[in-house]
Amino acid sequence: MNVLRIDSSPLKEASVSRGLLDVLQNKLESQGHEITSKRDLYYDDKVTLGSQDRYMGYFTPADQQSDAQKAAVAGSNELALEFAAAEAYIIAAPMYNFGVTAGLKTYIDLISRAGISFNYLPEGPVGLLKDKKAYVVVSTGGTPVGSEVDFVTPYLRTFLGFLGITDVTFIAADLSNVNREESIAKATQQIEAL
Repeated sequence: MNVLRIDSSPLKEASVSRGLLDVLQNKLESQGHEITSKRDLYYDDKVTLGSQDRYMGYFTPADQQSDAQKAAVAGSNELALEFAAAEAYIIAAPMYNFGVTAGLKTYIDLISRAGISFNYLPEGPVGLLKDKKAYVVVSTGGTPVGSEVDFVTPYLRTFLGFLGITDVTFIAADLSNVNREESIAKATQQIEAL
């Protein structure tokens, strides 16, 4: 199974979610899966906020796009096609202010592409990325995962489901500001049990 790794914390060595994604990557590789692509959303020059040219380019047939529109959608095209080609995903999703990080939200906007990750049908949108697996490491400082103020897990479950990805495993590393070691140990146990 070819796996896309997605890191979405601006922190490096101090990041709980990055460290746990390393553990998860090692676990999957030990089972014969291969990490074929990696995206570090805070350090990838393709993960940028949009513009009018990008937005209009999304809804303009490729052969009718202006040069500015073609340039504006090029990075999104690459990211969306890479995401669609993966068979599985490992996603580090630290909670910032009760939601996903700005980098992850921007990436989501870039890979949500009609004709690549979903299609519009008369009855509504349908996801094109069926029969894929996603593992999401959710780290929080002081918010319990699954609480009424956890907007990360329901949002990502809804978004991934929109794309057709319904086999999603969440790994909680919550309350790390309360007890970092216990939070990491609990999440590591979840990973080792996979």
